[in-house]
Amino acid sequence: MNWQTFFQDIPDFRINRRKKHNLLDILVISVCASVCGADDFEDIALYGTQKEHFLRTFLELPNGIPSHDTFNRVLKFLDKDAFADSLYRWSKEILATLNEEFTQINIDGKVLRATAKSGHKKSGLCLLSAWVSDHKLILGQQKVDTKSNEKTAIPDLLNSLDLRDSIVTIDAIACNVENAEIITSKQGHYILALKNNNKHICQQVSERFAQVKTQLPKNEYVDFGSGRIETRTCYVENDLTLYDDLAHWQHLKSIIIIESKREIKDKISFETRFYLSNLTLEPKEFNQYIRNHWSIENKLHWQLDVTFREDLQRTQTGNAPENLAIVRKLSLQLLNKITDKESIKSRRKLAGWNDQYLIEMLFNI
Repeated sequence: MNWQTFFQDIPDFRINRRKKHNLLDILVISVCASVCGADDFEDIALYGTQKEHFLRTFLELPNGIPSHDTFNRVLKFLDKDAFADSLYRWSKEILATLNEEFTQINIDGKVLRATAKSGHKKSGLCLLSAWVSDHKLILGQQKVDTKSNEKTAIPDLLNSLDLRDSIVTIDAIACNVENAEIITSKQGHYILALKNNNKHICQQVSERFAQVKTQLPKNEYVDFGSGRIETRTCYVENDLTLYDDLAHWQHLKSIIIIESKREIKDKISFETRFYLSNLTLEPKEFNQYIRNHWSIENKLHWQLDVTFREDLQRTQTGNAPENLAIVRKLSLQLLNKITDKESIKSRRKLAGWNDQYLIEMLFNI
């Protein structure tokens, strides 16, 4: 399965007589450089000049390595949707080989902080991502318009995805009938977090839960790590006849309640969270799906911030911010496909130091 073949359908905006470098070469060098630790256009060009002999073993490079200005210009004007689609089609091809009953898709947003205007922290570029937690695959990305918020962008992302036989998990900002209808109309399932954006429903669920808690089926899961002990108890309520505010949720079948107890040294904290779903599952299954949702924070956003230093990237012009985000996500997806026991950080170093390690990553997955 050669991921580079998905680049072939990306339109080249450049005038033929002025092309010095193949578009495929520019994109592949960008991804290879990112895999090996490059953060910006200068890094990408520097990687190319230092690895030109190696790159010529699988790229044409008719006029050598492009300059950093060329990388900048190409990613600034490259069709961002077509480039992103190359990543999604690769992810879908991987999923098609797995033959699973359900695919869990986690949706969450992330702001690129360095793109914010001085004194306006909320003005930075915000990108929604659709993430397959079990296999660490990116299925979609949606830019949040500066004049709106995630709530208005989520329907666009949902409509762009193939949701058949999927379980979509989203934070509370997306908990509304409209998003539930989009998901079910596309033959998918949902687990949506319920918070104060649905204040009356929250209050009704909370009051009802206090009355029937001891009668509900439950599952307890204990998680250890980094000096922390967290106990999550999941309860499921399937009798929805007494919830007046939920009558217009036509496909709703379950209310899920998660009670969390977190112990860090001598401090203990408690939290209760509510979820709505059109699935009928055992508490153990709901507990696992809800826990899996947070992998988008721990295994995608954290890696992009800490390992790829995404929050420090200041590029703001044209399509470059979104295209560089795709380069980083494609690089992370390649790194995640390696099955050794090294960390992502160590794999990046190995790819930069050992050409054979990078070749295995690029062509043998």
